[in-house]
Amino acid sequence: MAADLAQADMLRSSAAEGMHRIEPGSTDGRRLDRLIAGCPDAFVEIDRSGVVVEWNAGAEAGFGWSREEMIGSFVADSFLSCAFARSPFGLLVADTTGASSGPVTGSVTDGSLEIQLDLRHRDGRRMRTEGRLIVLGQGRNRSVAAFLRPRDEPEAVPVDPATRPGTDPLTGLADRAAYLAHLAGAAAAHAGNPGSVAVVLLDLDRFKAVNNSMGHSLGDGVLVSVARRLELAAGDVDLVARFGGDEFLALVTDPGGDAGRRAEEFVTRVEMVLSSPIPVDDAEVFLDASVGIALNTFGADDPDDLLAHAEAAMYLAKRRGGFGVETFGESLRIEELDRMATEHSLHRALERNELTLHYQPVVEVRWATTVGVEALIRWDHPEQGMVPPGRFIPVAEESGLIIPIGAWVLEQACRQLQDWHLCAESGPRGSMEVNLSARQIDDPGIVGTVEEILARTGLPPEHLTLEITESALMRDAAAALVVLQSLKDLGVLLAIDDFGTGYSSLSYLQRFPLDVVKVDRMFVHELGMHGGGDEIVSAVISLAHALGLHVVAEGVETERQLETLRALDCDFAQGFLFSKPVPAGELRPQFGLRLDT
Repeated sequence: MAADLAQADMLRSSAAEGMHRIEPGSTDGRRLDRLIAGCPDAFVEIDRSGVVVEWNAGAEAGFGWSREEMIGSFVADSFLSCAFARSPFGLLVADTTGASSGPVTGSVTDGSLEIQLDLRHRDGRRMRTEGRLIVLGQGRNRSVAAFLRPRDEPEAVPVDPATRPGTDPLTGLADRAAYLAHLAGAAAAHAGNPGSVAVVLLDLDRFKAVNNSMGHSLGDGVLVSVARRLELAAGDVDLVARFGGDEFLALVTDPGGDAGRRAEEFVTRVEMVLSSPIPVDDAEVFLDASVGIALNTFGADDPDDLLAHAEAAMYLAKRRGGFGVETFGESLRIEELDRMATEHSLHRALERNELTLHYQPVVEVRWATTVGVEALIRWDHPEQGMVPPGRFIPVAEESGLIIPIGAWVLEQACRQLQDWHLCAESGPRGSMEVNLSARQIDDPGIVGTVEEILARTGLPPEHLTLEITESALMRDAAAALVVLQSLKDLGVLLAIDDFGTGYSSLSYLQRFPLDVVKVDRMFVHELGMHGGGDEIVSAVISLAHALGLHVVAEGVETERQLETLRALDCDFAQGFLFSKPVPAGELRPQFGLRLDT
């Protein structure tokens, strides 16, 4: 190995000094290629994003993976068995300014780092390995080259994480109990020292879709790959753990009160290591995460409080979408207290008859005749008055209260329409539109609930239109398709709400058993204003009609918008031009066609 390293160091010295890679095809490049190909030791090179760019025959023999499998793959998905990255890039790059510690040990020699570290063979064995790392380039050109040789000692033994107490049996990370014990110790040790303890809670976005589409076995493989990547990004983080499901936790302590900054640096590294796709069979999985950070400030030294604060921050990040990161602070603390108070009050709202329904007419555009109504929930709080839906609906979603509340809304709306049908002069006789939330779509009992309510109220299913937002459908399209088809089999109509604000594709619109497309009000607002609104709404109407769907324009407020919709051949409309949402007794009795005719 010494001779190989000497030749490699000489060939790479100019690249290291000039901070650039040896050009492929150059004399030095060809010499290096011959050296790498003929070297009996494993030669591995990794770029700054953690992707393998070189893997010689010695690496194939030593670690069991072929060159074709490894080139272009993420290092954490294969032979990394523990966290040893300490660079700001979260890479397999050792600190060349001094001796490393922890899972990687070694010393600096002649500008490179002699190391001993644990790696993983393809068959699952842990392999104690020694070698030398050479860090090349800087910035986007940084990479690390390594000659590695497994020790001829009986250390390459299978590892069964399930046999180690405090270890998650799937990923090999610390488990929930181990994390809570470490957190309790850290919180006690740093009590009264604000900012010295940080809890980082990471929840994978859209992971349920991976399980539903690929199966739980492959989903478990994705979780293992995520765990390896988190280890790679860990650096000097105190502990990384799997908290359960697709949630992971990190613990960061800093006696100097700088745990928050170090936690943010860890999250930056996590974002980088998750940016590369995870290979699953012949496919690739792209994952984002929602991250919440909580510090031992505002008197929050209790471990349970820290976890609750991190969870609150994580849910806020998830609501905002993408790779969201939120830190629990004073404003979020006040928001969380308000959310808790709102949730507590919502538990009593149903039994105290504080919830009510208002109805907004849906009209046929050509004749402006009422053809149905949409049921909209309102909360008349005894102390706060009318609580805006935007304030309590998200709380109901997060807490799960939307399931019983949604069932109540559905039954009241169906019963009201059936009463109108039986008493022809009291109100509309057309279709009743009721919104289903994403949480209700996920509820395994939703189809049975709808069927039972229709049976109890006696409302014919063709008079009920269930609205699902575009974002709820696309969150887990495969699972949503199954639910919608089952609802369709009951005979109800289905509408996609807020169309144009999400990211659905034509192929999904063709697959979903829809009857109605509701154009979002932000597009309707632009009608006749020379801002491109006419073209967008016209395109949606043409697309929907080509697919055999009816179109409802939401948020119609002016006669000009209504005239434009007539010219564009839109089917139906609703908005303040016709009526704001009002209690059942205040609806004008205008009769007309149903949405399904």
